[in-house]
Amino acid sequence: MRLPALPTLFPLLLLSALASTGTPGAAQITKQARRLPLCKPTTAIEFISPMPAEEIPNFHGLSPTPDSWTIVLEISLDQNGPPFTPVFEGTFVPPPGATAPQPTDVNGDTILGDPHPAFPGLQIWADDDLLFNGFVIPAGTNLSSFVELIGSEKEHGGSQSTTVTWLLDPFQYFLVDLNGDLGTNLFASLNGKTDTVFVRHGWDPLNMGVLSTHTPTISIWTEDWISTIDSDVPSNFQTPFLVCVEVRIPCTWDSSTTPPSPVPLDPIFGPCFGGTMACTGTFPPMAGPGFHPMFPSLDVRFSDDYMDTTTGTFVPGGVITGGQCGVIWGSTGASLAYAFRQASVHAWYGVNGVIDTTPLGGGDDQMIYRFVMIADGMIFDTDILPQEMMITAAVESTTNCFSITNVRVKHRPNVFTRNP
Repeated sequence: MRLPALPTLFPLLLLSALASTGTPGAAQITKQARRLPLCKPTTAIEFISPMPAEEIPNFHGLSPTPDSWTIVLEISLDQNGPPFTPVFEGTFVPPPGATAPQPTDVNGDTILGDPHPAFPGLQIWADDDLLFNGFVIPAGTNLSSFVELIGSEKEHGGSQSTTVTWLLDPFQYFLVDLNGDLGTNLFASLNGKTDTVFVRHGWDPLNMGVLSTHTPTISIWTEDWISTIDSDVPSNFQTPFLVCVEVRIPCTWDSSTTPPSPVPLDPIFGPCFGGTMACTGTFPPMAGPGFHPMFPSLDVRFSDDYMDTTTGTFVPGGVITGGQCGVIWGSTGASLAYAFRQASVHAWYGVNGVIDTTPLGGGDDQMIYRFVMIADGMIFDTDILPQEMMITAAVESTTNCFSITNVRVKHRPNVFTRNP
């Protein structure tokens, strides 16, 4: 038998000696050991979107297209010890707070600010009034019942990471700037932990045509583990997760408006603004596989086969290996872009936080598109990566230039991810 190293062995020998002699020290140590409490579950909460130095559209009824913006929260919960915070993952479009006779009054008791029934511990509020379909919701009211999509990952060791999204569409939502600071403070709270972010108000992003070629950059942010086996909470093989694609486009600013409006240098084409801009908003389920009519240049693929339970369609797995100037080569399988339910647009002031009005945009000021899909179908482990999957995303700009990225995620074979 191999003995422990000396630094580890000494405390063990001391404890053994005290216990064998029956000294008071032995009883004291034993008593203390029995009183060691279980670790309290820890919570962390963070805004992923919006972020500091971002500008959101100025919501008004005259918007030519739904220039929406997405609120995304990531909540990390250490579920060891006492029972974990319950979360009912899945799709909630329209959200419960939007369908109530009085918005956010989910239980019908005439008191605004009810929690989301799928995530009752979460609270989201703002320091400005919010008009929903003309109904005034005062500042400080719990707005969490407007959450639309919820996806989780359950990890080894008892941890759980949950991502929630809420998309504000200007045809329904209107912010009232109470204090004149040209911005809104957003707050989120769960289990006593709070995060906050300040976002600026601006005009709807305007399309002024392509001024120069700047290929957009694209990234994917999603769970690192998908539906992994949990050591404390038995998995039911039904944990939806969110796939979020972010596209950044360098921009300049139109100084003829007050405040200046961001002007994309190389937009993502789509049916809005005369075909030169992708549309944003919340969209109903669409038939697939294939492109999304509101943002047809987006292409997202799973390397594993996927059965979409929302539309009842089978999507063969595949990847995108390359593309340039209007041509994608080496692609296999089919696109999941049709399954994305949300799209929004923000503007970012860059690293210095100052509007850059130079003709070429300076390279740091950007427009940001965010697309969100909830994977609530079934994943078949069919590719050469056992119990893993590659998610590939590509986007085409109006100059036919591509940007491509990918991420590897883990899952069990043949995982149901639909709503529990």
